[in-house]
Amino acid sequence: MEEFRPKPYKMTEMDRLFSAIHQLDNIVKLTENNEYKQFIHSRLISIKYELLRQLTNLNDRNKKTETPSE
Repeated sequence: MEEFRPKPYKMTEMDRLFSAIHQLDNIVKLTENNEYKQFIHSRLISIKYELLRQLTNLNDRNKKTETPSE
């Protein structure tokens, strides 16, 4: 009998951006009681907003390609 193996899921760019944002949120939670929390969070915030910017750009690009040309 042959073993069933589903095809591996290929992450899209949107999946990767959501995952990265989620990971940053987890780091913030994990470092809540860290002595250097302020330093760590100040570095992470710029990365998070860059990822959010890229996600917005990707969504805008996808909307343009989904809209039929008239």
